[in-house]
Amino acid sequence: MSFLTQAFLDFETASRLRLLDSYDWHQLVWRAFPGRDGQTRDFLTRLDRRQAEGNYRLLILSAQPPLRPEEWPTETDAWQTREIPPSFLAHPCYRFHLRANPTRRDNASRKRVPLRTDGELRAWLERKGEQNGFAADPEALRILQEGRRWFRKAGRERFHHAVDFEGTLRVRDPATFAAGFAKGIGSAKAFGFGLLALVPVGQTTT
Repeated sequence: MSFLTQAFLDFETASRLRLLDSYDWHQLVWRAFPGRDGQTRDFLTRLDRRQAEGNYRLLILSAQPPLRPEEWPTETDAWQTREIPPSFLAHPCYRFHLRANPTRRDNASRKRVPLRTDGELRAWLERKGEQNGFAADPEALRILQEGRRWFRKAGRERFHHAVDFEGTLRVRDPATFAAGFAKGIGSAKAFGFGLLALVPVGQTTT
């Protein structure tokens, strides 16, 4: 069982709450799951800055329904959670959107470095698809590199390299696909990466 939460927060309130980077949002979402100190994270998030609407859209995919944080607006449409039925993951094809942090290990430094070329990114998504029971249509695939996402943690500045993948996919192994959907795709999943947003082909809603 899993739940999808869609929440909206205007820029002014986000600034007042000092939600300045991905680590600040990460801490806010943890507060939506109280009493879980020391437990393993079992939720994914995605944050979209909607300039035209003047707000942020926060998506949370979780095993348990999150609680609306006390500081969040109380309007009904500002925080909505719905259960995802098992049948949602039973379709053969989906339109998808994935914000990911594709990396590789540098042989010299042994550090993780971002992938940047079109070929590297396509190969990365193909590997992740094989590992998670799906195959993306290479002809329909669109890739947008959003660049560095800076954040501060423990007094140090760090960053992730954000890449958006969008297109259509076909499910190859339903059980593996369902598991991948729940656990997320790629690294930096605690910081707003890895949530696979899906729309069954032939439908218009997520």
